[in-house]
Amino acid sequence: MVVRRRRKSPFVKLFTKTPKGVVCPHFYELVLSNGCPFNCSYCYLKLTFRGESHPTLFTNPWREVQRELDTLRLDGVCVFATGELADSLAITPPLLKDALVYFTQKNDRYLLLLTKSVNTNILKKREPSNQIIVSFSVNSEPSARRFEKGVPSPLKRLEAAKELKEKGWRVRIRLDPIILDTGLGGYRKIAQGIAALKPEMVTLGSLRQYPMLYAFQPNAPRAELEKSWDGRMRYPVKTRVKVYSQIAEWLGFQPSLCKETVEVWKELSWKFDGCNCTGENDRPKKMQRM
Repeated sequence: MVVRRRRKSPFVKLFTKTPKGVVCPHFYELVLSNGCPFNCSYCYLKLTFRGESHPTLFTNPWREVQRELDTLRLDGVCVFATGELADSLAITPPLLKDALVYFTQKNDRYLLLLTKSVNTNILKKREPSNQIIVSFSVNSEPSARRFEKGVPSPLKRLEAAKELKEKGWRVRIRLDPIILDTGLGGYRKIAQGIAALKPEMVTLGSLRQYPMLYAFQPNAPRAELEKSWDGRMRYPVKTRVKVYSQIAEWLGFQPSLCKETVEVWKELSWKFDGCNCTGENDRPKKMQRM
């Protein structure tokens, strides 16, 4: 079921939800749609929307969105992400075409599209733009089969990413969330596929979810998770460090990490050098305090 309606709330919101001690840059959410047609059993949107995550596509005139964007006072280069409350491309939002045109004409702002889909026709019909970043979220094949219902296979997502990259689009990959219910070994193949693709950025993230999610997603993976100081259910620090180190070895380079705690960064001795939600050659000016 897809709902189409006008949006009454703001389209642009600054994402600052991560608590002290979790490394995450600020970025703007650009809400062109809500929800997702896929049924991933770990998805936080089930909690965000209290069990309902059917796509809602907003049909307001573009001028209403542009008015909000044009009145922002930006501090340096900023990224506007459409995939925080929705899959950016699984069902094409009516406002996306105008958004692509708008951001293509800007120098100080980027549009970030985050997707698990292979629905990239709207991009393949356009000339690539440096201001548009396409980020594909993938997982291991065993985890995808078990926990990502209705989603194209990870290898098909990498194929779609490769096709866009060859056409000149900026492509990033998120291997997130890493789920240990199906074992770590299954991630070797997808990590090698990512390395072969050579995206401009690779970000890893391990399973992290609030306990209340289980009320809406009783089949959400939970093996080995424990309550972390930030209120989320996470794998133990030593486990996460081991997982990231192994995947980095399979990749052949140091990736970035998504919403990971300072203690994990310190254990790994990795240096933050941008992530999925930062722009080109910029570094977040307002990082969460460590």
